[in-house]
Formats: sequence, C-alpha cells, structure tokens
Amino acid sequence: MTSTETPARPEQAAGRRAPAPPSRWRRAGVLSIGVALAAAAVGLQTLGLDRDARTAHLTWTGGVGEEVSASRFSARVKAVHAAKAIEATGLSGAVERATTSGIFLIAEVGATANREPQKFATPTLLVEDGKRYAATDKVDASKTITNPFIQVGWWAESVAIFEVPVAALPGSRLVLAPKNGFIGEALLPEVEIDLGLDESAAQRLISNAKDVYQLASKK
Repeated sequence: MTSTETPARPEQAAGRRAPAPPSRWRRAGVLSIGVALAAAAVGLQTLGLDRDARTAHLTWTGGVGEEVSASRFSARVKAVHAAKAIEATGLSGAVERATTSGIFLIAEVGATANREPQKFATPTLLVEDGKRYAATDKVDASKTITNPFIQVGWWAESVAIFEVPVAALPGSRLVLAPKNGFIGEALLPEVEIDLGLDESAAQRLISNAKDVYQLASKK
C-alpha cells in the first residue's frame, strides 16, 4: 500500500493564532494588583517584627559642634543653654511665658537634608538611666526645629527645648529622627548628640541658667 501525506489545512500550517495583547485596562489592573501586593508584603514584614524591632533606629552619634550625618539628614548642636522660664511672642503679639519646677534645657540645632526634604519627629532627650524626655509642649512647636521642612542644600536653624529635673542633665544626649511614613518603617535613621554635660559641666550650666530665655520671633 502506498502511503500518502495529506496537506495540512492553511490554518493548521500557520499554527494557532497568537493571543491578543492585554488591553490598556487589563494592564492597569495588573499593575494595581502588583502595587497592592508589594504594599501588603511591606505591611506583613512590619507586622512580623516585634515591638522593639518596629521602633528601632539606626543611630549615628557625635558631640556638640560636630556635624553628624545620618542616611537622610545631617544635624549639629551649636550650643546648649538652661533657663528657668521661656518667653516667646505669640501670633497675637502677646508675650507667652512657660515656667517649670525643674529646668528648661535649650539646644541650638541646625539640620540639612541629604537627598530629599525631611520633617523631624518630636526630639527626645536620652538621659543616663535610659529614660527619654520628649521636647516640652509648653512652647509652641512652630518655634522649634520640628516646624521647618529640612531642605537639601542649606541648613535650617532652630531649637529643641526640654523640661527636665536638674538631676537628669549629666550625661544627657539629644536624639533627632525624621517623622515616620504612612507605612511604618523599621530602622529609621536618627542622630544622637552628646551634649557634653558631665557632672561639673551640668552644675555650671545650672548655675548659669537664665531667669528667662527669649525665643527669637519668626520674621
């Protein structure tokens, strides 16, 4: 018997038709799903950390007068003062005074951003026993280093003010960190600046404390 070959039908010879490319709306939907999955993955990673890990920071250290560079910003403390009261002029033009049963510690702070603008979270004062004091709320935050956006290319100058017991001054360190994002970030950068207050320096600061420290008015 003679074998024969049957010619393939034209549509079979050409093979299967290639699937149509996804539509614009379909591509947009896939992209949205990808973004959502990425955000969910970040959230799951954050949730998977314990509380200490979620609130941990990468810390750069230095002293008064030094420029301390973290990944996102650089900061320096120019001078440190103590006062029994703080005065500032409010928006109405009236003088506002804050008083304390302890002492106000005022750090003159400068900062610049390294890659993109930053905004500082509330500064803290870390003392020798490990306790942290948040910057006082007795002074309008608009007059402190938390108010300006820290820009790339120039230094913002302001103050960080703390209300503390006099016993907390020796060994104290100023801690600055940027505000956290919408999705909580682990290992945010921070700078920790030793204020140079050993026992004798702290006593001199207290002895020379001003009765009233005048905050400069915004121009």
